[in-house]
Amino acid sequence: MAHPYRKFTLLLIALNICIFSLAKGQDSAPLLTDESKEKIVNKISQLLKENYVFKDVGQACANFLSEQIENDAYEDISHPRAFARELTSDLGNIHQDQHIRIQSIAPADQRLKPNQRLDFFLRTRDRIKDNMGIKKINILSSNVGYIDIRYFEPFELAREKVLHMLHLIQDTDAIIIDLRNNLGGNPTMVQFLCSYFFDQPVHLNSIYWRRGDYTEEFWTMDSIGIEKRPEVPVFVLTGSRTFSGGEEFAYNIKTQKRGTVVGETTAGGANPGYTFRINENFNIFIPTGRSINPVTETNWEGKGVEPDIKIKSSDALSFALEKAEHAARIYREKTDDQAVVFYLRLCAEFDRMDTLIVQNNLDSARSVIHNTLLKAVHENLINEWMINDLGYRYLSKNQFDAALILFQFNVEYYPESFNVYDSLGEVYMKSGQTKLAIENYNKSLKINPRNENAKYMLSKLSQSKNK
Repeated sequence: MAHPYRKFTLLLIALNICIFSLAKGQDSAPLLTDESKEKIVNKISQLLKENYVFKDVGQACANFLSEQIENDAYEDISHPRAFARELTSDLGNIHQDQHIRIQSIAPADQRLKPNQRLDFFLRTRDRIKDNMGIKKINILSSNVGYIDIRYFEPFELAREKVLHMLHLIQDTDAIIIDLRNNLGGNPTMVQFLCSYFFDQPVHLNSIYWRRGDYTEEFWTMDSIGIEKRPEVPVFVLTGSRTFSGGEEFAYNIKTQKRGTVVGETTAGGANPGYTFRINENFNIFIPTGRSINPVTETNWEGKGVEPDIKIKSSDALSFALEKAEHAARIYREKTDDQAVVFYLRLCAEFDRMDTLIVQNNLDSARSVIHNTLLKAVHENLINEWMINDLGYRYLSKNQFDAALILFQFNVEYYPESFNVYDSLGEVYMKSGQTKLAIENYNKSLKINPRNENAKYMLSKLSQSKNK
């Protein structure tokens, strides 16, 4: 069974979308009677007592509501939406929790109308097509990467989209993450994105859950499907609308001293939870857990996340960009110097490989260059295409052994690429190893049936065998 927090992955976002999509005709909803209002209040009291993460506050809310009913505090309110607003506001004075919200929804007879069902499905489709909350990706001046994320979809649903986003900014020299309009979402997606900026295990956050009485820890993920960037300068933009999961990301970055938070103090909602049904016309979101930061041993509930640099939200991007451009220049100079040193070492290792090949010591030559290339790939200093190009430079001079070593490394490290088998097939063909050439061209075609070069080469090899 899925955890309640994961089922309600977008916190108030999903609730608001659902309510908005189903609430046409709300104005025509039946007015509330004193009896129905009392039943609603009693149900809310029960749900808060049984589920709110702070038991004593849940009880205090229930006691308050009981007094309100006794004093006929809601006698003059009969419209469902007005009643929900009033209850939410009144309870807020007791619990001070940014997440608790009561929502009125359309009655079942309205909700089941075909046009409203269609409206619901179309809005759900729009949410899926909303690029998983990723509003904008850009490369700004001085090679600064910029991403604007409005909410965090479930990890399993949005992983590929977020990975694509990270690939687009992978070679930037500083990164700005704009969360000024981020309304929160799934904690595992926050965990996933944070992991991109740390190469060592880091305890990011914990959540204590009342249901089950246990604490769930969120650490950076060891492997995320892309090379991590633990040293790239990071700037996080916040505003008064930044909420829940968006706040957690900013808080994680700030408390771990991994980046600079720029903008306004955030909304202050740190307690995750779940939507509970009151009756067919009302829901309530109740926090069933509370965040616990391992550094501060507290969270941002009611206080918000204080930025490192306070500035109007509307000015945060231009200010952060100026700072990011300066940080990018420093980072670029440092990484360029490191790259030059590494490439010089790499060149020396290729000289060693060449010498060992001349001495007919192919195993040692392969071992030397394999270990060097492996480190270069991990350091993001060399890739499949660079290795392929180096191999063809050797192949153009008929240095088959060196080309073979490089192409074999590519096949081992990038086994899903059709091109690496195509290149390996070519070196086998030119060195007279026809059987192995055919085998690798066929592997290339299996991965990419549209590889016309492999088809042509196989045709030539077939004709050559039949002569």
